[in-house]
Amino acid sequence: MFELGIEAASDFASVAVLDGEQLLASHDWVITTTASQELLAAIDAVLREAGVARNAIGAIAVDTGPGGYGSLRASVATAQGMALALGVPLASVHRLEVAAFPHLAPGTPVVAVHDAGRSGLAWAAYAPCDAPESRVPEVLSAARLDTLEECLRLAPQRAVWCGELSRELLDALPQVEGVHVAEQDIAASSGDTVARAELTRTGLAAADVVRLARLHHAYGDAALVDVTYLRPPSIGARRTLG
Repeated sequence: MFELGIEAASDFASVAVLDGEQLLASHDWVITTTASQELLAAIDAVLREAGVARNAIGAIAVDTGPGGYGSLRASVATAQGMALALGVPLASVHRLEVAAFPHLAPGTPVVAVHDAGRSGLAWAAYAPCDAPESRVPEVLSAARLDTLEECLRLAPQRAVWCGELSRELLDALPQVEGVHVAEQDIAASSGDTVARAELTRTGLAAADVVRLARLHHAYGDAALVDVTYLRPPSIGARRTLG
């Protein structure tokens, strides 16, 4: 079964097509305009590269956040629209678990973070599952939104930190005992477009979205998939004046 993975919860975007365990094609890039403008073109390009017709897709998996409001709404709406049009199941996968997944190793917790700006840090902690028959990551700390100080205090020690590693966080991490930073994620803190582009070439986040969807048996009704918020979005319906 051909599966399409979509990861566009931030400026770093990724789409991939898999046939079972075989990665047929992937495209990773930095969004320079809007996700709604760039995502469909990227999906068409990766399907052409894979040699897979759109109507041959059997399932779609999408990262539902936390992340940027516009990119998340665009990517989830695109995934829902395609799934409903094709009549295929859709799976939602948590962004922080996607970030942690490549770094999971026995005996070492992984802390994945999303920089939520003035709202603080969205973060969660994971470890490999002890059950030999399962590869579903074990949740050590469920996703939450905290200040930097609270995050450092509550997160597991001797952990690998990954995701959106801001300069402020990188400066503070040496205070945490036994911390290790995922080196490929450090470029995200630089703000350098070239460095950010190089970073996207090293990751296949959309492929991991598909793999996690399978592990969680998450495929189901596309209409039930929605964006994950750790705080209410600042964009909403206008209030009636009067």
